[in-house]
Amino acid sequence: MEKTKFVEGEKIYLRPFQSEDSALVYFGKNDEQIRETLFLFAPQTLEQVQDEMKQWSTNSSFALFTICRKEDDVAVGQTALVRIDFVSRAATFYLAIYSPEFWSKGYGGEAAKMMLDYAFDILNLNRVLLHVCAENKNAVAAYKKAGYVMEGTLREAMYHHNRYVDFYVMSVLREEYYAKK
Repeated sequence: MEKTKFVEGEKIYLRPFQSEDSALVYFGKNDEQIRETLFLFAPQTLEQVQDEMKQWSTNSSFALFTICRKEDDVAVGQTALVRIDFVSRAATFYLAIYSPEFWSKGYGGEAAKMMLDYAFDILNLNRVLLHVCAENKNAVAAYKKAGYVMEGTLREAMYHHNRYVDFYVMSVLREEYYAKK
C-alpha cells in the first residue's frame, strides 16, 4: 500500500498522524536526551501520549503531522501548527525530532519551511510564531534559514537545570514570506 504523503519535500514528507506514531512520541517524550530539548519534566505514559495525540489530531485549532524520511518511510518526528486562530490568522509552530540519530540532518529545517508553505498557501494565515531556547543555536539557525525573524527575548522564561534560561520569540509574516519566495 502506498504511503500517504500530505506534503512532500526533498528529504522528507509530512503525513497525517497515525495511531502507531504514538510509540515514537512516547519514546521521545520520555528519553532523557530528547526530553531535555523539549523542556519536559514529567514522565508520560503511553496512554497519556495517545490521549494527547488524539486531542491534537481531532481539534481544528491544531494541524498535526508526522515527519517521515522519503528514503525509507521512517517516522522521525512531529510538526504542527497549534492554537490556530482563524480570526487573527495566526498560529504557533511546533517541531520535535524524536531521536538524536535524526538530528542535524536537515529534517527539522525542511519541515519548518514546509509548514510555512502550508500555513500561508493553504491555511491563508498571516503570522506564524515560535518559541525557542536561546541556547539552542542549531534550532535558531534553522528557523532563521526557514524565514523566521527575531521578535524578542522572553527573559528567564523557563527553569532548567537549576537556572533560568531565555527563550526567543521568532515569527514570519505573510508579507515577508511572499517577498522572499
